Amino acid sequence: MKKILHIISVFSTVALLLAGCKKDKPAPQPEPDEPKPIAGFTVARTDSVDFLSYQFTSTSINYKDILWQFGDDSTSAEKAPKHRYAFDGLYHVTLTARNSQGYSAAREIILNVADPNFDRTKVGESYFATIGGTLTVSRDNGGGPNANEGSLKVVDGDPNTKFFQSGFSGDLVMKYELKTPAVAGAYTMTSANDSPDRDPKGWILQGSEDGIRWINLHSKNNEVFANRFQRILYHFNNNVAYKFYRISIKTNNGSRDFQMAEWTVNKKQP
Repeated sequence: MKKILHIISVFSTVALLLAGCKKDKPAPQPEPDEPKPIAGFTVARTDSVDFLSYQFTSTSINYKDILWQFGDDSTSAEKAPKHRYAFDGLYHVTLTARNSQGYSAAREIILNVADPNFDRTKVGESYFATIGGTLTVSRDNGGGPNANEGSLKVVDGDPNTKFFQSGFSGDLVMKYELKTPAVAGAYTMTSANDSPDRDPKGWILQGSEDGIRWINLHSKNNEVFANRFQRILYHFNNNVAYKFYRISIKTNNGSRDFQMAEWTVNKKQP
């Protein structure tokens, strides 16, 4: 028994000595912080004629990766990308720079993409007059489309005539099928001769290639025609040649009747 206890004691002593001789591992040193990224960029038109094309150049520093967001659902990871917008308008352009440790910085601007020759007071040809086609409405005047105040008066080119519909309930749809498709970028509405409470107030303009699938092009919710026979011009972005255009009148100014002198769908500029 004494011999066993002695052996155990010897092993314990050796283990303690070995443990004492073991060197402690040095604690890992923290990784030094990299310089924080700083985001910056320049932007310039690439062509004096093509107002939709821009050159973007990053001036960011202390970064590993960058990401451009051009404001039209397009992105790029290049340092100096070129980008062409489909339409004019205001775009939120953001450049985000990130280093390898996950630190990031961003710069954002609002870019005004505008045609220097565009005049919002002017409108191109009415396709109803130059191309022609067929007008249909969801509900017509009691006398039919050819009546004195029938639906065809709204596309006859004469502001002194009008389309009148009694019993308006916010579901009037006027649809025009062009003989050949055309790219429209504007439309006009003209108020009729009397009763401002019958004027359209809220509507949605749509386009379609096949008459089945419709794309929203423009809308108004609280329009006011200040005068009789007043024509108001509206512009919208579009680069598709639609064969069908329709306008859905949702509200008027409170009357149980509806009236309008003229509706046209137009080329954007003369």
